[in-house]
Amino acid sequence: MITKVFTQDLALPFVGGLFLCGILAAIMSTADSQLLVTASAVSEDLYHQVVNPKADSKKVLSISRITVLVVAVLAYIIALDPDSSIMGLVSNAWAGFGAAFGPLVVLSLYWKRTNLPGAVAGIVSGALTVLVWDYLPLAGGRTLGAATGLYSLAVGFAISLALIAGVSLATKAPSEEILREFEDVKSGNVEA
Repeated sequence: MITKVFTQDLALPFVGGLFLCGILAAIMSTADSQLLVTASAVSEDLYHQVVNPKADSKKVLSISRITVLVVAVLAYIIALDPDSSIMGLVSNAWAGFGAAFGPLVVLSLYWKRTNLPGAVAGIVSGALTVLVWDYLPLAGGRTLGAATGLYSLAVGFAISLALIAGVSLATKAPSEEILREFEDVKSGNVEA
């Protein structure tokens, strides 16, 4: 609303046009950066490092392009919701980050039994909980978040925390080298 008032009533049309171009440039810059970071994380950090370390550059590039397309389509679908607001979307995004990575950071710093399978279980469960809680409608058309009034971050954090602990205890403990490093960091005996 303020943009309309500024461009039509307060400023010259040319100045208003420059103002709107600046806003659009900032939006596009942020969006393309986020798309590229996501594509790089999926194609290099996940696919090339974990799933298929022997993949050639053409395959990694294909995965990167597919990731950009999928994320852009998902963002478009989310943006189509007429009831959504920037604040709501940002709140959901931070809930996803907090539920996926918050418990892992806390447990990694304070519990030496945390291991890779537990970390993966926590990240996946936290992120999925937020997505399901905020976006998957129940039979009546309302989401779990709308039906219960509970913020998805709290629920996702609790589920992620429980799964990190449970999966870490159910799987192999970290190696002695990692446990020694944990104790060194905890006691302050860290070399720069």
